[in-house]
Amino acid sequence: MFICPVCNEKLKRKDNTLCCASNHSFDFARQGYVNLLPVNKKHSDNPGDSRDMVLSRRAFLEGGYYDCFSDKLNELVLSFCKSENTVLDCGCGEGYYDGRLMNELDKLKINYELYGFDISKEAVRLAAGKYKGASFFVGSCFNIPLLSNSFDIAINIFAPMVEREFCRLLKNGGYLIYAVPGKNHLMGLKSLLYDRAYENEEKHTEYDGFEFLSRHTVKSKIAVDGKTAVDLFKMTPYYYKTEKDAIHKLEACEKIETEIHFDFLVYKKSG
Repeated sequence: MFICPVCNEKLKRKDNTLCCASNHSFDFARQGYVNLLPVNKKHSDNPGDSRDMVLSRRAFLEGGYYDCFSDKLNELVLSFCKSENTVLDCGCGEGYYDGRLMNELDKLKINYELYGFDISKEAVRLAAGKYKGASFFVGSCFNIPLLSNSFDIAINIFAPMVEREFCRLLKNGGYLIYAVPGKNHLMGLKSLLYDRAYENEEKHTEYDGFEFLSRHTVKSKIAVDGKTAVDLFKMTPYYYKTEKDAIHKLEACEKIETEIHFDFLVYKKSG
């Protein structure tokens, strides 16, 4: 499935290395993942979430607070499965959702190949270290180093939507499951931190090469202590824009209740 991120030629595995005909090579790490993110001097050496943020994400998700989201994701993927399935997770993070999805697929004895990637090396290292059975790699959603027309199902969980890449990678008739925060997602958390807590914009967008099929909404309420609230907050883009004093205020809370609200937008590759 892999192609060279430098020259786009097919990569072949030899021992613990992926190589192309032009002799570009990429070694597998001890945990089993491969780094296919091209060197870009304009960017950080380690883009994406830091180790601290990834560990916070794992701690929060393993508390089961987002399992209603994970359950709906599994339900949607299973509804599109055939006898043989290739699945791509764009922005896999530390692998929690992929781990639960693989458990369901294995339980139902469904044949699959699962590829997951993230721009954060720390996230992929954790994913590959814990969740075996998937092919994890470090990569960018703007230039995904995988063969065209190879996937039956693609998942995008809160990652940038690069429709040309999804359209290229999916087979004709393949499905794209795009998860976005709902209108009132984390409103309880935002109300504590900001004078004006704004709602998320709610829309569905038409993408070239895709037919919009359906929207699926998941809502629930959770109650967390201050430390868990900070772990949750580190998973959001708000964390980067919020002053430290506000975060300390969050950490000091004994109990915080907030709505969680997600929308799954389902598309089918046309043509």
